[in-house]
Amino acid sequence: MFNFMLRLLLLCCFFISTSVRAGDLEQFFADVHSIETKFKQIMVLSKDKSQETSGMLYVQSPNKFRLEYQHPYRQLYIADGNKLWSYDEDLEQVIIKQQGQVLASTPAMVLSNPQTLKKNYLVEGQGKWDGQNWYKLTPKNPDSNFEFVRLSFKNNKIATMELKDSFGQFNRLIFQKVRYNVTFSSGIFSFTPPEGVDVIIE
Repeated sequence: MFNFMLRLLLLCCFFISTSVRAGDLEQFFADVHSIETKFKQIMVLSKDKSQETSGMLYVQSPNKFRLEYQHPYRQLYIADGNKLWSYDEDLEQVIIKQQGQVLASTPAMVLSNPQTLKKNYLVEGQGKWDGQNWYKLTPKNPDSNFEFVRLSFKNNKIATMELKDSFGQFNRLIFQKVRYNVTFSSGIFSFTPPEGVDVIIE
């Protein structure tokens, strides 16, 4: 579960920084340095069962982010550019990974080299409906963890991300109140484990 949520988070941090201008998915916001957004995530567990979570996401270029699951449980993921922290309040457990090792195997690395988008993905425009422009990205690497990703944009800001992984699991993220170039408070991308929690270094 942790590995799947981590892959989803890293994809999110890449795609939420992408702008649609004149139908060009490769165009990044040249003047965007930080992003803040609310999100709702719907994970389809089976034909008749799904799980909904919600929270906040903060991204700062190039490789810092903070993901807070706030409902129905509380989990925290923080990347400070060197380390990735995962804190589960219910389990009273913190997992620490080297961020570079994690990012190396994910599309999040495109953040620092957007020219690789066409190299790694087949990008298909899927038209406009419900006031949103839709795109489908299919990994060219057959060993990718994802079968496809679908993105919708409204007013040049990402609105929805739909993802199907290689195990057939489907997720939808709905972004709300997306804000760019926010000045974050000091320490938002740093983390100190609370006293008494288990700390696991991987």
